[in-house]
Amino acid sequence: MRKRKCCRVKRFLAFVISFAIVIASFFYFRSNLIAYAEKYADGLITTRVVDIFNSSTTQALEGDMFQDKSNFYEIRYDSEGNVALISTDMVVINALMRDVAAITQTNVNQLCASEDVQVPYSSIFGSILLGNYGKKYTFKLELLGNIQCNYRTTFEAKGINQTLMCMYIDLFADISIMLPLHVKNVKVQNNMVVYQNLIVGKVPDFYFQYGLGPLDLRA
Repeated sequence: MRKRKCCRVKRFLAFVISFAIVIASFFYFRSNLIAYAEKYADGLITTRVVDIFNSSTTQALEGDMFQDKSNFYEIRYDSEGNVALISTDMVVINALMRDVAAITQTNVNQLCASEDVQVPYSSIFGSILLGNYGKKYTFKLELLGNIQCNYRTTFEAKGINQTLMCMYIDLFADISIMLPLHVKNVKVQNNMVVYQNLIVGKVPDFYFQYGLGPLDLRA
């Protein structure tokens, strides 16, 4: 009887030790995978999404409504040749932001549905030498919410009575990377110049202080 009890105890202890080793190994390899994946995926996804931002904005600007960039703003001068008024055509600008956001949303969703973002399984060993070999683990990506799109206008003095006026499109995306028992959120943002105009004539200080449009970083 005692021998049987001793055998049962030994088997139980062996099972507990084996189970503990398996759990410890799982968390060790998982932590290595997460550490490698976060560094790798963060940079890769940011690069991919920024490329999508730029290409989507360029594609949207090919629309007939946006070929003539003077449709965005109207600049009026007084009798002395100074700027009296800069007005914004919000119909055209809103249409541009709508098209940019829609194209970007479609392209980012395609990226999330693809299997292009991968990391080698060998990265679980935490070795740089082994990190690029073996089969690949495919990340599951998910776009959180919708693509956010805004515009802003800046004014920069470029000489005596010369002002460079620029309009930017700002894009924001929040993407989740699904890892084993872990979620990594990557926030991507980028801006692209869609309009430039060198204004000759004195521009009122009001525009330098407040600019035009939301999210003016010079305000």
